[in-house]
Amino acid sequence: GQIMKKKEIQSERGGAHPESPIQRERVKAGVSQEDVARALGCEPRTVQRYESGEHSPTQKMLLIMKDLFKCEIADLFSKDDLPKTPDNKLPPESV
Repeated sequence: GQIMKKKEIQSERGGAHPESPIQRERVKAGVSQEDVARALGCEPRTVQRYESGEHSPTQKMLLIMKDLFKCEIADLFSKDDLPKTPDNKLPPESV
């Protein structure tokens, strides 16, 4: 397998994946990876894997994060990850 270079563990509120929607919402909410791990009942490393996109959180974990970060489930996905459905169109601008 690939040997992962050991990354500096980003403690507290910053993070290594600013493009990650999960991380963005977590930082915005001022919640540390340790806090998320406690809420989810997992290791902080697992939270880092969610933020890096290595692993996908379960639906249950998304619901916990949504409450923890006080955001919408959709906020935890990048726009590219959201399913493209015809109903997903934005309503026309009201004039």
